[in-house]
Amino acid sequence: MKMENSNRVKKEGGKSIKENTAGCFTIVMNQKGYILLAKRKDYPLWDLHGGTLEEGEELAICAIRETQEETGYSISIKKKIGEYYKPQYNDVEHLFLGRLEGGSPIDEGPETKEVRWFHPRKLPLNMIPNRRKQIRNYLKFRGEIVKKSLRVSPAKIFFYKGFLRVFGKYL
Repeated sequence: MKMENSNRVKKEGGKSIKENTAGCFTIVMNQKGYILLAKRKDYPLWDLHGGTLEEGEELAICAIRETQEETGYSISIKKKIGEYYKPQYNDVEHLFLGRLEGGSPIDEGPETKEVRWFHPRKLPLNMIPNRRKQIRNYLKFRGEIVKKSLRVSPAKIFFYKGFLRVFGKYL
């Protein structure tokens, strides 16, 4: 889940340059059509389960591993459904559609405060920026791989962090 903090910096010709990072996230729907979300511990916001691609790891394996670690559920990958570039972080988020294979929800984990299923039209208000857009894109363009650039304004990031510092314990 630590995509925002995963940027590595390398020195090149005396300049610090952010290396491109990649992460994998998965939309998992149950038989009723509800979407699985995890509430983060670092920021008490709901999010798709996912995180940073480890060196040498395949994208789909990363998505499966992150889902297991953060939710307790085992999944298989049906297909890739999105590629979202975040220029602010020089980061690419690979979005997959997963099939629930088994397991049970964890009560709490190292990065996860809570796991819950949500109706696609009744997603929680307190979600990571752009996740709602990614879910809507999947529902609108089923069958296609959506490729888009995502930006979050610095003012919005500042607002979110300030809000969460003050009210996060109540979420």
